[in-house]
Amino acid sequence: MFTIKSDHGLSETGYDKIIEWARSILPEGNRLKENFYAAKSMMKPLGLGYQKIDMCPNFCMLYYLENAEITECMTCGHSRYKPRTGRGKTLVAYKKLRSFQITPRLQKLFMSPRTTEHMTWHQTHDAVDRVMVHPSNGEAWKRFNSVHPHFSVESKNMRLGLCTDGFNLFGSFTTSYSCWPVILTIYNLPPGMCVRPKFMFLSTIIPGPSSPGWNIDVCLRLLIDELVQLWSSGALTYDISRKQNFLMRAALMWMNNLSRGSEHM
Repeated sequence: MFTIKSDHGLSETGYDKIIEWARSILPEGNRLKENFYAAKSMMKPLGLGYQKIDMCPNFCMLYYLENAEITECMTCGHSRYKPRTGRGKTLVAYKKLRSFQITPRLQKLFMSPRTTEHMTWHQTHDAVDRVMVHPSNGEAWKRFNSVHPHFSVESKNMRLGLCTDGFNLFGSFTTSYSCWPVILTIYNLPPGMCVRPKFMFLSTIIPGPSSPGWNIDVCLRLLIDELVQLWSSGALTYDISRKQNFLMRAALMWMNNLSRGSEHM
């Protein structure tokens, strides 16, 4: 039901109506959750949620970790929160960043029999001389392997690509864009799989309406911190094909279409 809701843009009310109908024809004592809220609560332990971080509306900084309690931007002085209206006590930030953890989703690729067998394709496939069908056939990949032999010796270590671009989420003609999704591509997989939407992992949603420009690196701080952790320390991961744990590390190989701030990064 979650997949149908996502693929077809089903509203929460529509989801609840379908669930209400399905429960009415199922036997008594069925375990189908009664509404979208209850189903979402059931999905939460899977670790596929996201983190909301307040940020300066001018993309100067994130109110994160050591800056979590600050109430105005240290660079431009802009207030963190909107002025209160009425008697409401809740503080509302001008802008919020959404960050999705990538480590649990990378680990789940090795926990499923359908995907774990493809995670070492980049090293096991038969390459044809002077024919490039995958980034692993390119000189940049080979050069990386020679510079980082301790990383490349483990074929299950993750090779990632990153891209982002602004687009109009709501289809309005009055603005050209409303957010910037940051997407990671899994280059361990064969060419026919690594470009499929289900293997392109959303890691960050940068809010609009203005472009982050040169400050895009500020918006990527949570992702960068996670990638640094995956590169230096790795994450203990279970490989269902071998029935054993291994230390999964990751490297960001390429960055594509990174707004105006790519060269700065």
